[in-house]
Amino acid sequence: MRDGMTALESVGAIRQEGEANREGTLYRVLLPEEIEVCQRRRAEQSKRSTAPATVDEADFYNIRENRLKIYERDNYHCTYCNKQLTRFTATLDHITPVSAGGDNSAENLKTACLQCNSRKTARPLGDFLAETDLTYTRASSPIAK
Repeated sequence: MRDGMTALESVGAIRQEGEANREGTLYRVLLPEEIEVCQRRRAEQSKRSTAPATVDEADFYNIRENRLKIYERDNYHCTYCNKQLTRFTATLDHITPVSAGGDNSAENLKTACLQCNSRKTARPLGDFLAETDLTYTRASSPIAK
């Protein structure tokens, strides 16, 4: 416990207030805005975040405006069954799953309906496309006729 308190004191996160007595030692816990280490870290991060990101580095999955660009690129159609979607019904599917090293770049994302996205799960695209049920979905799609 004492080592932890010493470590917090050394980085400036806490400060001893007064002398130790029978009731214990009074410490003041500082807010992040008051801690020098936190101030430096924030300054470093703000410098990095103001650097312009390339298209490859942009997050098209988590940033709403970028997500809408993918839906528009794919004309609000599921790229698997060609179903017409809206911004409320469209989902994004990773071509190469994140669990397999895929990223959130525009090149790794496709617009998909919830049904196709749920059926594909984290499988590679080739495995999903080889599925026989998908052929039925495409053939039954009113747009595909």
